[in-house]
Amino acid sequence: MLAFILAVIMSLEADFVQTKHVALMNEPQVSTGHMTYRAPDYIQWAYAKPQVIVWEMDGDKSNVNPQVQKLLRMIMSAIAGGEVDNPQLQRETKRIFKSVHITMDEKNEVAKRVELEEKNGDTTIIEFAHVVKK
Repeated sequence: MLAFILAVIMSLEADFVQTKHVALMNEPQVSTGHMTYRAPDYIQWAYAKPQVIVWEMDGDKSNVNPQVQKLLRMIMSAIAGGEVDNPQLQRETKRIFKSVHITMDEKNEVAKRVELEEKNGDTTIIEFAHVVKK
């Protein structure tokens, strides 16, 4: 499902647009924000619109619930160059999502689009822009 290895990245920042299609809603929910990653285990996922929400993990410290922590750990593993298709991440991914599709920017070796389909049919599309990596 998520079978790729990214080059090792020490830090990464990017803006994102997240579009969630919920079956019970007529219009998609669109959020924008900024994400920051620093090796080995810091990530901040900051929504700016429609409301400010900041999810942050720094090692064992976190301000988010265990479900969000699992998602952030999957993102960090991919960014850090780990194998995203390792057995533990595969189990978590299959438990949460029906499918995950990642479109890579091959020039910069980073994800430019992530499509997540939940088991209930809802979908989330995350598109990254202004990516800066070190």
